[in-house]
Amino acid sequence: MIGPPGSGKGTQAKKIAAKHGYAHLSSGDLLRSLAQKTELNSVEKEAVEKMKSGELVSDELIYDLVFSEIEKNIDAGKGVVLDGAIRNLDQVQGFQNFFKEKNLAKEVLALEISLSDKDSYDRLTKRRVCMACGEIVPWLPSTKKLKVCPKCGGKLQTRQDDDPKVIKARIKKQGNTALSPIINFYKDLGVLVKINGDQSIEDVEKDVEKELK
Repeated sequence: MIGPPGSGKGTQAKKIAAKHGYAHLSSGDLLRSLAQKTELNSVEKEAVEKMKSGELVSDELIYDLVFSEIEKNIDAGKGVVLDGAIRNLDQVQGFQNFFKEKNLAKEVLALEISLSDKDSYDRLTKRRVCMACGEIVPWLPSTKKLKVCPKCGGKLQTRQDDDPKVIKARIKKQGNTALSPIINFYKDLGVLVKINGDQSIEDVEKDVEKELK
């Protein structure tokens, strides 16, 4: 899944995983889980600090976190949805090399959920996350009055890394300008599908399912 912050790629990735029995792997979730650990090595500490300030962590750490999870699931016969795991052109090549080594290169489909940087900013400054189950609740007319998570009843709050200043930095480093070479890479491979992210969650889901079929 490819898309700027707030495009809804995480929501759609979870839906794909649930419908098709795939594992949902988000590099952001894997990194945030590091912050919950009581003991961190120097590399992990640096990664957590960078994440909190909106900076990108090292490619090597992303590889360590994500590749091991991919292998674990593939070895168990389970497909994988990668949710925004690839953030720069070097990582694209790193992942592609990994896919080739594991004979998975022909199994890759790149789904781009397109959204403007302006819409990305507006969505991120108002969305909330459940502190109990991690469900992301977008800021929509149907959800803005919610006080608790519609999935589990847990407490809702804005994410620590959804501060406006941090979001501006994230969009600068993870928005459409940064994604352009990644999108072009997969387009040249002939495996890119573009989905209009400026729709309701349900309509985006329908378009995604059409492409998957």
